[in-house]
Parts: sequence; C-alpha cells; structure tokens
Amino acid sequence: MIIFENVSKFILNSVSIHVPQGETVGLIGASGAGKTTFLKLACGLLKPSNGRIYTMGLKPALEQKELCRGLGVLFADIPVLQKEDTVVGNFELLRSIYQINKDRFDQDYHELSDRLGFVLLSDRPVRDLSLGQRRRVEIGAALIHRPGLLLLDEPTAGLDENAKQAFYELIRERRREGLTTILTSHDMEEISKLCSRIALLDQGKHLYYGTEEQIKKRFTPMDTMQLEVEGRLPDLEDLPLVRYTVDENRLSLSYDSNCVTAAEIVKLVVQQTVIKKMKIRKPELADVIVRLKTNDKAENLSVDHEERE
Repeated sequence: MIIFENVSKFILNSVSIHVPQGETVGLIGASGAGKTTFLKLACGLLKPSNGRIYTMGLKPALEQKELCRGLGVLFADIPVLQKEDTVVGNFELLRSIYQINKDRFDQDYHELSDRLGFVLLSDRPVRDLSLGQRRRVEIGAALIHRPGLLLLDEPTAGLDENAKQAFYELIRERRREGLTTILTSHDMEEISKLCSRIALLDQGKHLYYGTEEQIKKRFTPMDTMQLEVEGRLPDLEDLPLVRYTVDENRLSLSYDSNCVTAAEIVKLVVQQTVIKKMKIRKPELADVIVRLKTNDKAENLSVDHEERE
C-alpha cells in the first residue's frame, strides 16, 4: 500500500518502510521527529529529496490527482473545511468532488454524524465550532468517501472520551473492510488500542518498525509478578528470575518473559503453597520507547518486519 525506499526529506534520513494493505500503523516519536513530514510525503504534499515513494501503486508527488480519489487525510496544520460554510455544506462539496452516490452519501453522512457526535451541528458554520467539534467533523470528512488509505495527524486532539471511542470503533470496522491507516499520536495507550504495527522515528531516523508485541519482547521483556501466599514461602531457586523480594507472605518477582513464562512460575508456586492474590505487570509501550530512545546503540536497533505483497 505504501513503500518508502531510502527516503530523505528535511529531518527524515534514509527511511525505508513498507505498509501492507489493511494495517493500522502508529507513527510515533517526539515533536520534530519527522512524523508529519512522513505523512505529507506519503500523500504527495512534499517531494522527497532522495529515495522513492509508492502510495497505492502511484508516485504521490507526480500523480497526486489520481491518488486523492482513494485517500483520506487529516493534518493539524492544514484546514480541510471551509470556515464560512456550514458542516453539511462542506460535506455536500465533498460529495460533489468525490462524485459519491447520493443514497450512499446520505447513509454514510447520517452514520458518521451520529456516531462521531456532530449530527446536531449540521447547520452550524464551521467557524463557530469548538476544537473538539471541528475535529469530529474533520474525521467524518476524511471518511465520507470511503478511502482505501487514511493518513491522520494527531486525529484525537481535542476529542473527549466518547468521541475517541467512536473514532476507535470506526477505524477498527473500516480496517476489517480493508482500510489502511497511518496515524501519528503522542498517546501510547491510543497506539496500543488501535495499531497493528508501530513505526518509531527519532530525529528523522527510523529506529523500529513492527508489532507492539515484538518491540516489547525484544527490548523490554521484563515482567513483574506480585504474589501473596498462604502457608510456607515457595522455593524459587530453580526459576531463572532476574530478582525477587520477600515481605512476610508477599513476593515480588521480576523475570525475563523470553526465558520463563508466568504460567511456569505459577505452576511451581502452587505445588508448594497456596496463592491468595496475584498481579502481573507487563511493560507498557511507553516504557519500551523510553528505553529505545535512551539506548546508546539505538541507531542499530531498526527491526523491519516487512513482506512485500
């Protein structure tokens, strides 16, 4: 769906990524890492200084008109709505631009406006909308023509929790229908909920591309198990634990999940004593990102799990 081959532009430096159809990719990194530049290159708003880009089989900077038919975009710094027109007036303009069938348009507009919560705003001028209201409408505008590819720059900025959940559900449903999405976000919980793959950029360099499970397993495999037992304390000498502490009948165990599983630990413990309470903490995505970015060898940690279709 999207192929970057040694692409450089502004801060981006020799980035190579392949996003297959149907994936939802979270593009993460600090401000200024090159995330928005990546999206603008993918849709043809920018032309690469070096390297090659193919988006839906097209060269985006040269074939932007053809590309736009199957593309939905939302950028924080580029307005997509006419401020003086009403919400429904903007959508009617989109219907004309994309030549959407009237019956299908009416059905999709009703669904999107209802689920994203702007159904009561249809006759309001865009200039009178709050940030959150405008963002709801902008997401609907990006989806109204049923694009095959969606590029979103911080799409949930300004949204309340209800609107966020509605957005998540829509993206998941559309993905099952074949939609490919690349989105930027500083919210790691949001990335975990939505994305099947993660692309990490740091100062224009491509540090990692793959699944959340893979990034955790490779770079932060340490899990923590807290146990409260009834009876004698178990003998844990045969387990490859990194460390453990004991406080009366409470145990805290840290272990490398690549070497031993939680099930193996529990099996050994219940053979010796009774477990009253148990809590397992796995590393959060944010923990992994911090470790990657502070690793002195981060430039060598690029892990591409790419299969060209």
